[in-house]
Amino acid sequence: MLKIYGLPFSAHSRKVIVGARFKGLEYELVPTIPFKPTPEFEAASPLRLLPAIEHGDIKLADSSVIALYLDRVYPDTPLYPAAPADYARALWIEELVDGALAKHVLHDLLMQRVFGPKFLGIEPDQALIRAALEQHIPARLAYLEGALGEAQWFAGSALSYADITVASILINLHYAGERVEASTYPRLFAFIRRALAAPCFAGALELEAAAVSDVPELDLWLLQQLGLR
Repeated sequence: MLKIYGLPFSAHSRKVIVGARFKGLEYELVPTIPFKPTPEFEAASPLRLLPAIEHGDIKLADSSVIALYLDRVYPDTPLYPAAPADYARALWIEELVDGALAKHVLHDLLMQRVFGPKFLGIEPDQALIRAALEQHIPARLAYLEGALGEAQWFAGSALSYADITVASILINLHYAGERVEASTYPRLFAFIRRALAAPCFAGALELEAAAVSDVPELDLWLLQQLGLR
């Protein structure tokens, strides 16, 4: 069985969890705190970054690497589109989110507003928060709004790992107390609701809703809108 080291409300862990559910794979989630790594987790993720997996003798870290591995091992119900252009587009959207948006949502907002004060006793860096909200995040969201265009999904005609990646980081943006408003980002507003209605997301979020109750500082507005809280 696939063993996933991660946390349900971690954006990158969620990518792998939802990806596994999308493919119909059985998995065991091992709740893992990177600040308190177990030897098993460190063996799979020497950088102590979530998520990581064990699959037989294979140990891997990084949500993108894991997804590519799962697609090779379980080619039925692929996470990435088959058409070359759609495949490349999925990789690009994933890279944009993970490389240029996630750090501003996860470090500049969630770490500063929630996890740093709660678990590490650090004061929020208001300048970092302000730069994220005024400069970095709006530019990335505007790009994604335009990239989606009139399509339902970001890469091809069906849900793919690109969509799982975008929806996952948007969930955490809401956890940080921000909103993807219909008045500003109408396509992303509709997209996240469409993506989260997919069975692979809906089932994962039902389990996640129980976990986030342990961190009351998280903004659960989006889960409440979905009827999960």
